[in-house]
Amino acid sequence: MSSRLSVILASVSLLTLAHCMRVTDGIEVDVAYQPAATPAQIRTDLGYRVHLERALLVLGEVELIRCDNLVMDLWDLFGPRRARAHVLDTPTSLGTPLVLDLMESAGTPELAGTMKPPPGRYCGIRVVGMPADADALGLEGENADMIDRSVLVTGRVVHQATGAESLLSAEVSNAVDCELVLDRPLVFDSPVLETVSIEIDQTKWFDGIDFALLSSEAVQRKLTENIRSSLQAVLPYAEDGL
Repeated sequence: MSSRLSVILASVSLLTLAHCMRVTDGIEVDVAYQPAATPAQIRTDLGYRVHLERALLVLGEVELIRCDNLVMDLWDLFGPRRARAHVLDTPTSLGTPLVLDLMESAGTPELAGTMKPPPGRYCGIRVVGMPADADALGLEGENADMIDRSVLVTGRVVHQATGAESLLSAEVSNAVDCELVLDRPLVFDSPVLETVSIEIDQTKWFDGIDFALLSSEAVQRKLTENIRSSLQAVLPYAEDGL
């Protein structure tokens, strides 16, 4: 009897393993970056008009977060961050940095890649802005100066009330780590194709910045905060409208 039971258990294990392999092979998650269309000038909440000449953002690692790991990862977000080198893709992450030229954005999505995560429940996604390395995509032409930079913004700032004008030049060389909560969990228990759009609203990057009073270092810090809050992970609506 014990021999027969062993054979049955082994058969069940093989069937379960085969099912998991089939499920994993059939699960795909497309990730796309979708910046907002960049207007000729951006009006801020403090009465400034920002005329952008260059606006570039390097997004590197993108990683799905399991529901049971989300709280821990959100706590980790408050710890110090450092830029990480180019990492390889995994079933739950994409690791190739991509230089996004927001001045050329027309509000259309740009595919970052496709993940093939194992079965499970995923409640969030980590997006890391990081300094570009030589392997980053989109370094052609003048964008080559994004190596060792994660954000670069240049242009002019005009105060609406006084008409005073100043030059805008800000860059970020550190990692910008963002944890985004999905509006519904992604539950993978059968073959499926999902799409996650990382929306970027660069028109909000300059809100709360008083260019007449803040130092360049303070402007950079506030810009970094605004970049984090400008990112949103969006899932397509289900067929039932939920």
